[in-house]
Order: sequence, then C-alpha cells, then structure tokens
Amino acid sequence: MPPALASRPLRGAALIAAALVFCSEASAASRRIDVGGFRLNLRCEGEGSPVVVLDAGAGDTLETWDWVLPDVKKFTRVCAYDRAGLGKSDRGPGPRTSERIVGELRELLVRARVRPPYILVGHSFGGLNTRLYAAKNPNDVSGLVLVDATPEDFPEMQESLLTPNEREKQRTTRAVAPLAYNDELDAMEASAASVRAAPVKESLPVVVLTAAHGGDSPAFRAAWAGMQRRMAASFAAGKQVAAERSDHYIQFDQPELVVAAVRELVTRARSGSGTQAP
Repeated sequence: MPPALASRPLRGAALIAAALVFCSEASAASRRIDVGGFRLNLRCEGEGSPVVVLDAGAGDTLETWDWVLPDVKKFTRVCAYDRAGLGKSDRGPGPRTSERIVGELRELLVRARVRPPYILVGHSFGGLNTRLYAAKNPNDVSGLVLVDATPEDFPEMQESLLTPNEREKQRTTRAVAPLAYNDELDAMEASAASVRAAPVKESLPVVVLTAAHGGDSPAFRAAWAGMQRRMAASFAAGKQVAAERSDHYIQFDQPELVVAAVRELVTRARSGSGTQAP
C-alpha cells in the first residue's frame, strides 16, 4: 500500500470491504509488461474507446485509483499502471523525470496493445507526466483530466511556501518512502521545465479538478489555488471544477468528480467534438 493510502483514515467497514474487492479484481486484471529490460505493472478493465489512462501522484501506485476505476470501466476501457520502482513494477533507469516516464508509458501502451485515442488522467505529479505525454503525442490524446495536478511553476516555488512543520513532514515522508518517490521528487524541477517547454495543443479538451483543502498553512493553500487557476486558464479548451469537500487526494474524497470529468471527455470524444486520433 502506498504512503498516500496508508495515511488516509478508513471510513467504515463498507470501504474496507470495497478495498478487498478492488485488490482481488486488480490482481486478476494486472500484468507485468517488459518495456525494454524491466517490467511495468499494468491493470486494464472494461471495453470501449477512447481508453482512459490513469497516472498517480509521486510515490503512489495504481491502487490510488481504486475508487475511480470501477466506475469508469462501466462506460469505457480504463488502464492504470505502476511507474518504475513503485507497486509491482521493476525499478527503472534514472533520472526519473517526466520525459523518461512519458517514454516508458508510451512503450508500455504500445507493447500491451492498448491503442489510442486516450483520455489521460493525472493526479499531482502525474499531471506533469500526462501533460507532457499529450504535448509529445498530440494525435493520440483526446483529452486531459488533471486531478489537483502539480502546476509547472510549483516545484521552484515550494520551498518558499513550506512552513517548518511542512518541511519536517516532507523530510519524514522521504525517509520512509520508496526510492522511486525520492527520485521523482528530485527530478521534479526538470519535469516541470519539460512541461513548460512543450505546451499542450490548444484544441485539446482539459478538465482541471482543484481541491479546496490541504496544506498546513493559508499561504500555501492560497498560492496553490492561484497556480491551479493559472494552469486552468492556460488551456484554450479547458475548464476548472472546484472539489469543495476534498483535500489533495480528490480521487479518495470525491471520486465521483473524477468519474464525471472522465465521462464528459469520453462523451465529447465519441461525439466528434473533441480531438481524436484518426
């Protein structure tokens, strides 16, 4: 279980039972795919096009989507994966930048025969990855859902925004987290720079989901909210949705918002009003 899941409070027997079902289904649907000397763990379920591809936050595994994937698979095919060094995936070469991760994800989808078009969904650090993927493979991507995603200007600003308590929490987390988590954080500024240098095609439909809560200080929250607004405004075909009852993990607190955003973009792509691969 990733650090993010382990730190969340359990919400009764119903959620525990649901988690056990999800784990059983995930084991049945998962497979490890060689992407060139190491293997990545991929879970795909459901049928239909476009295919929804889920990318988790730094240090998180595909399990962070267990409250989203079961509903998405009801109306289209959906795939989640463990990045190299996380979950059931092998460690991969460094540095663990979005540039490298995007190349690995593309190789994974090709070798697993998961054909485009895709709706990419990225949480936190996964938002940098999905944005770069869409920029580098514009004909393969029909839309983006960014789930409280890391803005490209955040990595270089975060040190000035962290309180002493937040710095201590980060230090403690890094001491116990998987090596891949630290590798991804160490490469975050380079990842953000790649995203700045490769903007997403203007016509791509984008939904930005922004958490209303999270962070230890009002200054941090205000700065994050401002960056989220600017990020949403940077997409010509984008819209922002506030997750009023959520902290950073919207997929846990309000998974229905993630599912609704995905459904909206899937419907748009199928109607021909979104950008689709030929």
